Amino acid sequence: MTQLVTISANTAALAIEALKPGRRLSVKDQVKDIKADSERNARRAENAGDPGDIEFMIPAMTVSIDVLTTDQQHHPQATFSQAQSAYRDLED
Repeated sequence: MTQLVTISANTAALAIEALKPGRRLSVKDQVKDIKADSERNARRAENAGDPGDIEFMIPAMTVSIDVLTTDQQHHPQATFSQAQSAYRDLED
């Protein structure tokens, strides 16, 4: 027995939008995000005993799905020298 399910074009469009990859961040922005996360984690570790601080509660996770099919390419990553220059620019 086969069950046929139909959906509207709007529902199909919403489902496809959810599968699109997010925008690419520059290496410099990725470095800023990583540094901010590490500083936030350090502050959270220092204040681990104080349960009253709402600021240091664990933020909501962002969820993304990256589905690779055979016709898609892997996302390029930054080279070691690009990452080093991004960290140097951030400290300047």
